Amino acid sequence: MDQIVSRTERVKDGDIIMEEGTWAFYAYVLKSGKAKVVRTIDGRPVLIRTVKQGEVVGEMAFLGGAKRTASVIADGDVEVEMISKDTFMDALDRLPQDVCSKLKAIVSDLTGMTEIQGRLTVYLKELRDLEKKLLDLKSFEKEVEQMPELLRRVVIAMVQRLNTSIEGCMKLASQAEETIKAIDSLSFLPTEGHAQ
Repeated sequence: MDQIVSRTERVKDGDIIMEEGTWAFYAYVLKSGKAKVVRTIDGRPVLIRTVKQGEVVGEMAFLGGAKRTASVIADGDVEVEMISKDTFMDALDRLPQDVCSKLKAIVSDLTGMTEIQGRLTVYLKELRDLEKKLLDLKSFEKEVEQMPELLRRVVIAMVQRLNTSIEGCMKLASQAEETIKAIDSLSFLPTEGHAQ
């Protein structure tokens, strides 16, 4: 890899290695340390994953021809090796066309899956927050007792529907987590981490 690395840089804890929404000029190999991959979903930063020594980030924007889909932030002091877009694309151009087409399809699929993963992460957090608010009818009973009968029945029905809805969402969340575990176990390559 040394022949394709254009330079090496040290990045301090908390500094941005690459920023979401910017054009890609380099891909990065974490030579030492670890970093967080963060994506903005609905205006909020969402941790997608952590990358560690030896992993490559930033190459997807080269293959997809788009801006960065996530930020990578140093989690502790790190050292990164930088690969220029031109060097990467020259190496890619030497591959057979069908391999390049497959790589671009993988990038497209991975971009879509990363979007789904980010949204699921946000939704699961919201569900966990809602689960904490799950109302116990017994504890709410004294307040409800003071209400007129019709209003009391409406409030109880609403609380029951809320509880049922939250329980249903938690079951779906559990199914989603099981599906993710099943997908992770299908990896056809040894995983040194997923490319970003």
